Amino acid sequence: MTQLEPIGRSLVSMASSSAGAMVAQAQADATATLAAAEQAAARIIDTARAEGRRAAESRGLNQLVVAERAARSAVLEAQDAVEAEARARALEAAMSFRDDPNYSRLLDTLEANARRRLGGSATIDRDPPEVGGIRARLARRSLDYTLPALVEQMLQTALVERQGSPAMAAIPAKTAT
Repeated sequence: MTQLEPIGRSLVSMASSSAGAMVAQAQADATATLAAAEQAAARIIDTARAEGRRAAESRGLNQLVVAERAARSAVLEAQDAVEAEARARALEAAMSFRDDPNYSRLLDTLEANARRRLGGSATIDRDPPEVGGIRARLARRSLDYTLPALVEQMLQTALVERQGSPAMAAIPAKTAT
């Protein structure tokens, strides 16, 4: 057996060296695989973070849009309430003018204006009980100078003038939605 010992040692040495190379290669492969996995994980994390930021920005933008719409709705509701109150007060004042001695002069002026616009043969309904003012008609043409119509016309004119003023320029005009 002594003769085979050098061959055995040589085989063991070759096997050890081969095993060492295999272990070294396995360690190198494991290190490369680990590094590749860490890079892939870092890319996935970066992508997830970016998507998370985009989603948060999108949610934030959506929340901003919702808040702006709610604020605009509140402004429009307040404007509507102010307009309704102004309309009610103006109509009340106009209807109470019917008791004023100068009311008949207003009716005369309205009637003269209606006859000038429609012609002398226009039918005039003077001071209708529920609405005051006058209504005039000639064939298919008519004029509505009742107190509610006059109040509405004056309010619309005032609103148009107010919306054109510098103070109102910062507030967007009311639009139907």
